[in-house]
Amino acid sequence: MTAYGERNPRVAILIVNGFRKRGQGAQNNLNQAVRYPWIDLCLRQVERHSQGWDYHVTVFDNSHLESHRSLVRKYKRVSLLPSSRIAALGRAANRIPLNGAGRLLERSHPGALDYLARKTTPDFDYLVTLDNDSFPVRDDWLDVLISGCANGAAVAGVYRNEMAPMIEPFIHVSGLCVRPRELRALNVSFGRRIQPDAEHNQDVGQKITWAFTQSGRTIAPLERSNQVNFHFLMGGIYGDVIYHHGAGSRRAIFWTSTDRANDERIHTALRDAAFADLEHLLAVLRGQAPNDLHLTPSGPSG
Repeated sequence: MTAYGERNPRVAILIVNGFRKRGQGAQNNLNQAVRYPWIDLCLRQVERHSQGWDYHVTVFDNSHLESHRSLVRKYKRVSLLPSSRIAALGRAANRIPLNGAGRLLERSHPGALDYLARKTTPDFDYLVTLDNDSFPVRDDWLDVLISGCANGAAVAGVYRNEMAPMIEPFIHVSGLCVRPRELRALNVSFGRRIQPDAEHNQDVGQKITWAFTQSGRTIAPLERSNQVNFHFLMGGIYGDVIYHHGAGSRRAIFWTSTDRANDERIHTALRDAAFADLEHLLAVLRGQAPNDLHLTPSGPSG
């Protein structure tokens, strides 16, 4: 018998891949997405740190990039949506000089998570969401997430409290674990807004945390565990098991920040470090290696 019963639980891991393709800086975003494919780094870390688990990953790809889709296909336990035909249509629509034409073949981040959650079959015991720029950094990451729910919490995962009190803390989808049947019973989605409660609609996953706690359920938060911080949000390790870059596929703009140029500089330095030598970056953030990133440490909160 395992720690979770007669068998290890089946885990559905859901990831939405994409980047900002329209508006100011769209071409630069495209260039960065091709050069720095976060989805490949994410899936590589999932495969590396999930040995022995019965899991399956489903990626909803809004990028339509064939280079990204080829990277996703090389992983054995990963399904890719939408179909190749839809992706080809999406690439064609992106070339049409009508702003927003490609949106017809995409889903918003929360909308795509809702879609993937609906497609998760009943034989999965747990549903775990990741961002394309968040990934496990320790072999027991699923043990940590699932044990939180197995011990009574309704939802476990990355605790996004860095922007409090402007944004009320919540479990973020960059590392969220929940039982699919409990999410369905809650009748609150990643994308559907709670009306008229705007306070809990500020970020993806926030309303799920709020709805569970309003019903009297507890959460199992993975708090930021860095020994060294370079930014109040970017480059965070949570519970020492999940890394979230933050703004990996978009410009470094945050609700509670006023120095966007500095945010972008930190984003670039941390991104380059992650793709050059992820283990070294993690050692620096954990305080296990000297800071050679040419960044000045700061406090963990904004």
